[in-house]
Amino acid sequence: MSPIHATKFDINHKILHLFSDLESRHILFSIINKSKSVQEITKELKTPLSSTYKKIQSLEENALISSELIFTNNRHKVKLYQSRIIDVNIIISKFKPTITFKKNLKNQNV
Repeated sequence: MSPIHATKFDINHKILHLFSDLESRHILFSIINKSKSVQEITKELKTPLSSTYKKIQSLEENALISSELIFTNNRHKVKLYQSRIIDVNIIISKFKPTITFKKNLKNQNV
């Protein structure tokens, strides 16, 4: 398998792709201190709802955020998202990335 094809399946490549995306970074770091719903994130960052859902799905699939389903006072279900990390360090040496994270201690679902 060529290096280009191998990176397609590499978790480091997926994480690098997420951090290279400005909206994904903004979403991730907007939910460090407080869990938020997609609607709250969309309103705060002024991003399209569909785009926010897509980015959150990718962040959750790559274990960078966690989610919790809660019930509001009027019995509606709301999914809240929170960052699992508070800091990331990316080093690329000889075309091989090394990614380290600092765990978000405010995240109870980690």
